[in-house]
Amino acid sequence: MGLRPTYVVYTLTAFAAATALLFLLVRCLDGVRVGLYYEYKALAAIYQVPPGGDVDICWAPTTWVTILDETGRIVENIPVDMSENKLEQAFDTETMAFQVVVTPAYNDTDRFLYVAAAVAQVLLVPACYGGAAICCAVWFYRRKLKRPLQILDDASARIAADRLDFTVAYDSRDEMGRLCASFGKMRSALLENQRTTWRQMEERGRLNAAFSHDMRTPLTVLKGHAGMLLSALPGEALTQEEIREEVATMAHHIQRLESYVDAMTRLRRLEDLEIRRETVDRREFLAALRDTADMLRGEKELAWEIRGDVRWRIDRQAVAQVCENLLVNAFRHSRSAVRVKISAESGTLCVVVSDDGRGFSRRALERAAEPFYREASGGRMGLGLYICRLLCERHGGSLSLCNNAEGGAVACASFAM
Repeated sequence: MGLRPTYVVYTLTAFAAATALLFLLVRCLDGVRVGLYYEYKALAAIYQVPPGGDVDICWAPTTWVTILDETGRIVENIPVDMSENKLEQAFDTETMAFQVVVTPAYNDTDRFLYVAAAVAQVLLVPACYGGAAICCAVWFYRRKLKRPLQILDDASARIAADRLDFTVAYDSRDEMGRLCASFGKMRSALLENQRTTWRQMEERGRLNAAFSHDMRTPLTVLKGHAGMLLSALPGEALTQEEIREEVATMAHHIQRLESYVDAMTRLRRLEDLEIRRETVDRREFLAALRDTADMLRGEKELAWEIRGDVRWRIDRQAVAQVCENLLVNAFRHSRSAVRVKISAESGTLCVVVSDDGRGFSRRALERAAEPFYREASGGRMGLGLYICRLLCERHGGSLSLCNNAEGGAVACASFAM
C-alpha cells in the first residue's frame, strides 16, 4: 500500500484510539465530580416547609432561614453559616412539599479536585487528539520512513566516497520502495559507468603503450641513419647512390610515423563517435555491401545467408565500416571462399564472416582485437579488428573471434538495434 493511503489508515486508527481514550477519561473525571456531589449531598440538612407555608431568609449580618406555616407563624429559625454551607430551596416530588436544604461547602482539597476534574475534561480534547496526531506521525515515520531513509543516507555516503560495490535492498512496493529501487538502478548505472571509464582508461593505456612501442622502431632507424649521414658526409665517405638509399629509408620511416599519427587521430575520432540509429531497409544496405564485397573478393567465392527482420534500426555508417573491415580481413587470409551470415532477431543484428584460410593462432585469438597487433610484418597498422571491436561496443554489441572446426577464421560482430 502506498504512503498516502497508509498515512490515512494510521491517522484514522490513531484518532479512533484517541476518541476511545477521551471517552474513558471523561467518564472517570465525571465519576470524580459526581462522587463528590453525592458525598456532600448525603451530609445535607433538610428542613420541610409545611403545606401553604413560606420561607423567609435574612442575609445580614447573620444568615437566618425562617420557616412559616400557612398562618404566618414561625415554625423554625435556622442559622446558616454561608462560609461553610450553601443554601438552596428544593421541591420534593415524593411528598409534594417544599424543602430548605443546607449542604456543607466543599473543603479546599475537594474543591480543588472538583475544579481540576472540570478543567481536565476541557483540556482532554486537544490533548488526546494532539497526542494522537503526534503518535500517528511517529508511528508512520518508524514504520514507513526510518529504514528506507537510513538505507538511502548510507547509499549516498557510499556513493560520495566512490564505493559502489553494494546493493540497495528494501523490499516494499510503496513510494519509498520504488525510490530505493531507483537509487539502486542509479548506483548500478554509476558502477557500470565507472567500470566503462576504467576499461577506457586501460584501453587508452594499452593503446598508448602499443603506439609508443611501434614508434620506437622507426625513430631508432631514423636516429641511426641520421647519425651515419652526419658522420659520413663531411668526409664524403658515401656515394650519391648510398646517400639516396639512406634518405629513402629515412623517408619510408617518416611515412610510417605519419601513418601512426594519422591512425591515432582516427582512433580518437572513433572513440568520440556518437551512434545515431535510424531505420534502414535491409535490401538497400545489403545491395551496397554486396557491391563492396564484389570489388574486394577478386576470384574468390562469396556465399551469403540472410535471415531475420527486414528493417533494421542501426547506425548505417558504423555497421558498414565493421562489415567492410571483416570482409577485407577474410578475403586477405582466405584460400578460395568466404561465407557471410547476417541475422536480425530479438533486437540484435549479428554479422558472422568466416573464411577457409589457416585461421587465427592462439596468440591472435587473444590479442587480434588489440590496437597495432599484427602477426606478420608489413605496411598494415594492425587496427582493423580493433576498430571493429570499438564500433561494436559503441553500438551496444561486441566482437568475438574463433576458428572453424574445419579450419579458417570466424569473426562475429553484434549490434544492438
